[in-house]
Amino acid sequence: MAASFGLPCSSRRASALRSRVPPPVRYTLDQLLVLESIATTGSFAAAARDLHRVPSAISYTVQGLETALGVALFDRSGHRAGLTSAGRQVLEEARDLMARARKLDQLATLLGDGWEPELQVVVDGAYPMAPLLAALHRFIDEKIPTQVRMDVEYQDGVIDRFHEAHADFMIALGIEDGGRLKGVPLAPLEMVLVVGAAHPLARLRNLSRDALADHVDLVVRDSSPSFAHTPRKTFLGTRHVVRFSDFHSKLAALLSGVGFGWMPEHLVTAAMAEGRLVLVDLPAGNRWSYTPQLITRRDELPGRAATLFMSLLRADGQE
Repeated sequence: MAASFGLPCSSRRASALRSRVPPPVRYTLDQLLVLESIATTGSFAAAARDLHRVPSAISYTVQGLETALGVALFDRSGHRAGLTSAGRQVLEEARDLMARARKLDQLATLLGDGWEPELQVVVDGAYPMAPLLAALHRFIDEKIPTQVRMDVEYQDGVIDRFHEAHADFMIALGIEDGGRLKGVPLAPLEMVLVVGAAHPLARLRNLSRDALADHVDLVVRDSSPSFAHTPRKTFLGTRHVVRFSDFHSKLAALLSGVGFGWMPEHLVTAAMAEGRLVLVDLPAGNRWSYTPQLITRRDELPGRAATLFMSLLRADGQE
Protein backbone atom coordinates (compact mmCIF):
# COMPACT_ATOMS: atom_id res chain seq x y z
CA MET A 1 0.00 0.00 0.00
CA ALA A 2 1.30 3.44 -0.90
CA ALA A 3 2.09 5.74 1.96
CA SER A 4 0.12 9.02 2.27
CA PHE A 5 2.11 12.08 3.11
CA GLY A 6 1.15 15.69 3.80
CA LEU A 7 -1.41 17.40 6.01
CA PRO A 8 -4.36 15.53 7.48
CA CYS A 9 -7.69 16.14 5.65
CA SER A 10 -8.96 18.51 8.35
CA SER A 11 -5.75 20.53 8.19
CA ARG A 12 -5.89 20.68 4.40
CA ARG A 13 -9.48 21.92 4.56
CA ALA A 14 -8.55 24.58 7.09
CA SER A 15 -5.62 25.62 4.91
CA ALA A 16 -7.88 25.83 1.85
CA LEU A 17 -10.39 27.96 3.75
CA ARG A 18 -7.63 30.32 4.90
CA SER A 19 -6.42 30.64 1.32
CA ARG A 20 -9.86 31.92 0.30
CA VAL A 21 -10.00 34.53 3.05
CA PRO A 22 -8.81 37.92 1.76
CA PRO A 23 -5.76 39.31 3.53
CA PRO A 24 -6.38 41.98 6.18
CA VAL A 25 -6.25 45.63 5.12
CA ARG A 26 -2.91 47.13 6.19
CA TYR A 27 -3.95 50.76 6.29
CA THR A 28 -6.70 52.87 7.84
CA LEU A 29 -8.98 55.49 6.33
CA ASP A 30 -7.48 58.01 8.75
CA GLN A 31 -4.02 57.40 7.27
CA LEU A 32 -5.42 57.95 3.77
CA LEU A 33 -7.17 61.09 4.98
CA VAL A 34 -3.85 62.50 6.20
CA LEU A 35 -2.11 61.61 2.93
CA GLU A 36 -4.91 63.29 0.97
CA SER A 37 -4.73 66.40 3.14
CA ILE A 38 -0.96 66.74 2.70
CA ALA A 39 -1.33 66.52 -1.08
CA THR A 40 -4.20 69.02 -1.07
CA THR A 41 -2.69 71.59 1.28
CA GLY A 42 0.91 71.22 0.09
CA SER A 43 2.81 70.36 3.29
CA PHE A 44 2.78 68.43 6.55
CA ALA A 45 2.36 71.64 8.53
CA ALA A 46 -0.58 72.82 6.42
CA ALA A 47 -2.20 69.39 6.75
CA ALA A 48 -1.81 69.63 10.52
CA ARG A 49 -3.69 72.94 10.49
CA ASP A 50 -6.31 71.56 8.10
CA LEU A 51 -6.99 68.53 10.29
CA HIS A 52 -6.54 70.38 13.60
CA ARG A 53 -3.65 68.17 14.70
CA VAL A 54 -0.09 68.78 15.81
CA PRO A 55 2.60 68.35 13.10
CA SER A 56 4.18 65.41 14.92
CA ALA A 57 0.87 63.51 14.73
CA ILE A 58 0.83 64.02 10.96
CA SER A 59 4.39 62.72 10.61
CA TYR A 60 3.65 59.75 12.84
CA THR A 61 0.54 58.84 10.77
CA VAL A 62 2.48 59.02 7.50
CA GLN A 63 5.25 56.85 8.89
CA GLY A 64 2.65 54.32 10.00
CA LEU A 65 1.14 54.24 6.50
CA GLU A 66 4.57 53.78 4.88
CA THR A 67 5.37 50.94 7.27
CA ALA A 68 2.03 49.27 6.68
CA LEU A 69 2.35 49.44 2.88
CA GLY A 70 6.08 48.73 2.83
CA VAL A 71 6.88 51.64 0.46
CA ALA A 72 8.27 55.16 0.87
CA LEU A 73 5.53 57.66 0.03
CA PHE A 74 7.65 60.80 0.51
CA ASP A 75 11.17 61.71 -0.56
CA ARG A 76 12.66 63.40 2.50
CA SER A 77 16.12 64.04 1.02
CA GLY A 78 15.39 67.66 0.18
CA HIS A 79 14.36 70.70 2.19
CA ARG A 80 10.71 69.84 1.67
CA ALA A 81 9.26 66.34 1.50
CA GLY A 82 7.67 65.47 -1.83
CA LEU A 83 5.74 62.48 -3.03
CA THR A 84 7.67 59.61 -4.57
CA SER A 85 6.44 57.85 -7.69
CA ALA A 86 4.91 55.18 -5.45
CA GLY A 87 3.40 57.90 -3.27
CA ARG A 88 1.64 59.47 -6.25
CA GLN A 89 0.13 56.13 -7.23
CA VAL A 90 -0.99 55.44 -3.67
CA LEU A 91 -2.47 58.96 -3.47
CA GLU A 92 -4.54 58.36 -6.61
CA GLU A 93 -6.03 55.19 -5.17
CA ALA A 94 -6.44 56.85 -1.77
CA ARG A 95 -8.51 59.65 -3.27
CA ASP A 96 -10.81 57.11 -4.93
CA LEU A 97 -11.22 55.23 -1.66
CA MET A 98 -11.88 58.41 0.32
CA ALA A 99 -14.51 59.51 -2.21
CA ARG A 100 -16.26 56.15 -1.81
CA ALA A 101 -15.96 56.32 1.98
CA ARG A 102 -17.59 59.77 1.98
CA LYS A 103 -20.35 58.45 -0.28
CA LEU A 104 -20.91 55.63 2.21
CA ASP A 105 -21.16 58.19 5.02
CA GLN A 106 -23.77 60.11 3.04
CA LEU A 107 -25.71 56.92 2.37
CA ALA A 108 -25.68 55.98 6.05
CA THR A 109 -26.91 59.47 6.95
CA LEU A 110 -29.75 59.30 4.43
CA LEU A 111 -30.78 55.80 5.50
CA GLY A 112 -30.64 56.99 9.08
CA ASP A 113 -33.08 59.74 8.12
CA GLY A 114 -35.73 57.15 7.37
CA TRP A 115 -35.25 56.29 3.70
CA GLU A 116 -35.94 52.62 2.94
CA PRO A 117 -33.03 50.61 1.49
CA GLU A 118 -35.35 49.24 -1.23
CA LEU A 119 -38.71 50.23 -2.68
CA GLN A 120 -40.64 47.43 -4.42
CA VAL A 121 -43.48 48.24 -6.78
CA VAL A 122 -45.74 45.76 -8.59
CA VAL A 123 -47.44 46.99 -11.75
CA ASP A 124 -50.03 45.51 -14.08
CA GLY A 125 -48.44 45.25 -17.52
CA ALA A 126 -51.42 46.98 -19.12
CA TYR A 127 -50.63 50.19 -17.25
CA PRO A 128 -48.66 52.77 -19.29
CA MET A 129 -45.00 53.09 -18.38
CA ALA A 130 -44.81 56.82 -19.20
CA PRO A 131 -46.13 58.12 -15.82
CA LEU A 132 -44.08 55.50 -13.95
CA LEU A 133 -40.89 56.53 -15.71
CA ALA A 134 -41.64 60.22 -15.21
CA ALA A 135 -42.06 59.59 -11.48
CA LEU A 136 -38.89 57.47 -11.46
CA HIS A 137 -36.89 60.26 -13.10
CA ARG A 138 -38.04 62.77 -10.47
CA PHE A 139 -37.41 60.26 -7.70
CA ILE A 140 -33.83 59.68 -8.89
CA ASP A 141 -33.27 63.42 -9.20
CA GLU A 142 -33.89 63.70 -5.44
CA LYS A 143 -30.62 61.77 -4.83
CA ILE A 144 -32.41 59.36 -2.54
CA PRO A 145 -30.44 56.24 -1.48
CA THR A 146 -33.40 53.91 -1.92
CA GLN A 147 -33.04 51.25 -4.62
CA VAL A 148 -36.18 50.77 -6.75
CA ARG A 149 -37.44 47.38 -7.89
CA MET A 150 -40.35 47.29 -10.34
CA ASP A 151 -42.09 43.97 -11.08
CA VAL A 152 -44.56 43.65 -13.96
CA GLU A 153 -47.35 41.11 -13.59
CA TYR A 154 -50.79 40.62 -15.10
CA GLN A 155 -54.26 40.60 -13.53
CA ASP A 156 -54.34 38.48 -10.34
CA GLY A 157 -50.59 37.96 -10.66
CA VAL A 158 -50.18 41.58 -9.55
CA ILE A 159 -52.02 40.89 -6.31
CA ASP A 160 -50.18 37.63 -5.70
CA ARG A 161 -46.75 39.23 -6.14
CA PHE A 162 -47.74 42.20 -3.95
CA HIS A 163 -48.59 39.90 -1.04
CA GLU A 164 -45.83 37.31 -1.53
CA ALA A 165 -43.03 39.89 -1.83
CA HIS A 166 -44.64 42.23 0.69
CA ALA A 167 -44.15 45.01 -1.86
CA ASP A 168 -44.61 48.65 -0.87
CA PHE A 169 -47.47 49.35 -3.28
CA MET A 170 -49.03 48.08 -6.47
CA ILE A 171 -50.93 49.38 -9.47
CA ALA A 172 -53.80 47.03 -10.27
CA LEU A 173 -56.74 47.31 -12.65
CA GLY A 174 -59.23 46.06 -10.11
CA ILE A 175 -59.28 44.28 -6.77
CA GLU A 176 -61.66 42.88 -4.14
CA ASP A 177 -59.85 42.53 -0.84
CA GLY A 178 -62.41 42.69 1.93
CA GLY A 179 -61.18 46.03 3.24
CA ARG A 180 -57.53 45.10 3.92
CA LEU A 181 -56.24 47.38 1.15
CA LYS A 182 -56.88 50.94 0.15
CA GLY A 183 -56.63 52.39 -3.33
CA VAL A 184 -56.30 55.78 -4.96
CA PRO A 185 -57.70 56.04 -8.50
CA LEU A 186 -55.33 56.96 -11.32
CA ALA A 187 -56.08 58.18 -14.83
CA PRO A 188 -58.42 55.86 -16.79
CA LEU A 189 -56.89 53.13 -18.93
CA GLU A 190 -58.58 52.62 -22.29
CA MET A 191 -58.65 49.17 -23.89
CA VAL A 192 -59.54 48.65 -27.57
CA LEU A 193 -60.47 45.55 -29.56
CA VAL A 194 -58.18 45.51 -32.60
CA VAL A 195 -57.07 43.34 -35.48
CA GLY A 196 -54.38 43.53 -38.15
CA ALA A 197 -55.38 45.44 -41.28
CA ALA A 198 -54.79 42.35 -43.47
CA HIS A 199 -56.93 40.07 -41.30
CA PRO A 200 -60.38 39.07 -42.69
CA LEU A 201 -62.12 40.63 -39.66
CA ALA A 202 -60.76 44.03 -40.65
CA ARG A 203 -63.07 44.09 -43.69
CA LEU A 204 -66.25 42.94 -41.94
CA ARG A 205 -68.87 45.25 -40.43
CA ASN A 206 -71.49 44.96 -37.69
CA LEU A 207 -70.02 41.79 -36.29
CA SER A 208 -71.71 39.74 -33.62
CA ARG A 209 -69.91 37.91 -30.85
CA ASP A 210 -70.81 34.63 -32.58
CA ALA A 211 -69.05 35.85 -35.74
CA LEU A 212 -65.78 36.03 -33.80
CA ALA A 213 -65.99 32.42 -32.64
CA ASP A 214 -64.19 31.03 -35.71
CA HIS A 215 -61.26 33.43 -35.38
CA VAL A 216 -58.28 33.36 -33.03
CA ASP A 217 -58.59 35.42 -29.85
CA LEU A 218 -55.18 36.66 -28.67
CA VAL A 219 -54.94 37.25 -24.92
CA VAL A 220 -52.32 38.01 -22.29
CA ARG A 221 -52.54 35.31 -19.67
CA ASP A 222 -53.09 36.01 -16.01
CA SER A 223 -49.64 35.63 -14.40
CA SER A 224 -51.06 34.29 -11.14
CA PRO A 225 -49.98 30.68 -10.44
CA SER A 226 -53.67 29.99 -9.80
CA PHE A 227 -54.28 30.05 -13.54
CA ALA A 228 -51.16 28.18 -14.66
CA HIS A 229 -53.04 24.94 -15.33
CA THR A 230 -56.60 26.24 -15.64
CA PRO A 231 -56.54 29.54 -17.55
CA ARG A 232 -59.33 32.00 -16.82
CA LYS A 233 -62.08 32.33 -19.42
CA THR A 234 -61.63 34.95 -22.13
CA PHE A 235 -63.74 38.07 -22.25
CA LEU A 236 -65.43 37.10 -25.54
CA GLY A 237 -65.53 33.35 -24.87
CA THR A 238 -64.13 32.34 -28.26
CA ARG A 239 -63.10 28.75 -29.03
CA HIS A 240 -59.65 29.48 -30.49
CA VAL A 241 -57.36 31.19 -27.98
CA VAL A 242 -53.63 31.90 -28.03
CA ARG A 243 -52.16 33.13 -24.75
CA PHE A 244 -49.08 35.34 -24.43
CA SER A 245 -47.02 36.33 -21.41
CA ASP A 246 -47.00 40.06 -22.26
CA PHE A 247 -48.61 42.71 -24.44
CA HIS A 248 -45.57 43.33 -26.62
CA SER A 249 -45.54 39.76 -27.98
CA LYS A 250 -49.32 39.96 -28.37
CA LEU A 251 -48.92 43.18 -30.39
CA ALA A 252 -46.46 41.45 -32.73
CA ALA A 253 -49.00 38.65 -33.24
CA LEU A 254 -51.76 41.15 -33.99
CA LEU A 255 -49.61 42.95 -36.54
CA SER A 256 -48.75 39.64 -38.21
CA GLY A 257 -52.46 38.84 -38.66
CA VAL A 258 -52.67 35.82 -36.35
CA GLY A 259 -55.90 36.97 -34.72
CA PHE A 260 -57.72 39.74 -32.87
CA GLY A 261 -57.60 40.92 -29.27
CA TRP A 262 -57.91 43.61 -26.65
CA MET A 263 -54.97 45.97 -26.22
CA PRO A 264 -54.21 49.00 -24.05
CA GLU A 265 -54.86 51.93 -26.37
CA HIS A 266 -51.55 53.60 -25.53
CA LEU A 267 -49.69 50.58 -26.97
CA VAL A 268 -51.49 50.61 -30.32
CA THR A 269 -52.03 54.32 -31.00
CA ALA A 270 -49.17 54.51 -33.51
CA ALA A 271 -50.11 51.27 -35.31
CA MET A 272 -53.72 52.42 -35.62
CA ALA A 273 -52.69 55.86 -36.91
CA GLU A 274 -50.54 54.13 -39.53
CA GLY A 275 -53.40 51.84 -40.56
CA ARG A 276 -51.61 48.65 -39.52
CA LEU A 277 -54.24 47.89 -36.88
CA VAL A 278 -57.98 48.69 -37.00
CA LEU A 279 -60.85 48.48 -34.55
CA VAL A 280 -62.96 45.34 -34.78
CA ASP A 281 -66.41 46.54 -35.85
CA LEU A 282 -68.32 45.00 -32.96
CA PRO A 283 -71.48 46.98 -32.11
CA ALA A 284 -71.66 45.20 -28.76
CA GLY A 285 -68.50 47.11 -27.83
CA ASN A 286 -64.92 47.49 -29.03
CA ARG A 287 -63.77 49.78 -26.22
CA TRP A 288 -63.41 49.18 -22.50
CA SER A 289 -62.22 51.48 -19.73
CA TYR A 290 -60.47 50.58 -16.46
CA THR A 291 -59.69 52.86 -13.56
CA PRO A 292 -56.29 51.67 -12.29
CA GLN A 293 -55.76 51.85 -8.56
CA LEU A 294 -52.62 52.74 -6.66
CA ILE A 295 -52.96 50.33 -3.74
CA THR A 296 -51.36 50.11 -0.29
CA ARG A 297 -52.19 48.24 2.92
CA ARG A 298 -54.58 49.82 5.39
CA ASP A 299 -52.69 48.55 8.43
CA GLU A 300 -49.24 49.75 7.34
CA LEU A 301 -48.04 53.27 6.73
CA PRO A 302 -45.91 53.56 3.58
CA GLY A 303 -42.25 54.40 4.13
CA ARG A 304 -40.70 57.74 3.30
CA ALA A 305 -39.50 56.70 -0.16
CA ALA A 306 -42.78 54.97 -1.00
CA THR A 307 -44.74 58.06 0.03
CA LEU A 308 -42.60 60.29 -2.17
CA PHE A 309 -42.76 57.96 -5.19
CA MET A 310 -46.53 57.63 -4.92
CA SER A 311 -47.00 61.39 -4.71
CA LEU A 312 -44.86 61.83 -7.83
CA LEU A 313 -46.83 59.10 -9.59
CA ARG A 314 -50.19 60.61 -8.70
CA ALA A 315 -49.03 63.97 -10.01
CA ASP A 316 -48.05 62.44 -13.35
CA GLY A 317 -50.80 59.85 -13.51
CA GLN A 318 -53.57 62.42 -13.19
CA GLU A 319 -52.23 64.78 -15.85
